[in-house]
Amino acid sequence: MEIRIRYMDPRTVQRIDELANEKGLSRQEFLHAQLHQLAVFREENEREKRLNQLVDRNIQTMTHCYTAIREMYDILHFEESGEKP
Repeated sequence: MEIRIRYMDPRTVQRIDELANEKGLSRQEFLHAQLHQLAVFREENEREKRLNQLVDRNIQTMTHCYTAIREMYDILHFEESGEKP
């Protein structure tokens, strides 16, 4: 699909060309990549947010498991040795 943008400020176009040149890209290639990134940014941002939430939940679960294992160890150690945990 073709997209055409009209009436751009010449300074803006010049800056776009400079940015594209710094990356070794044509204006077309640079703008294509930028528009694609803009289009998927929200989706990627939401995906990252969900991943961070999952990591947080996993850390909480691991903390609970550690606490439960530690409590079981203390109980077993007390039963074996007769000492208080």
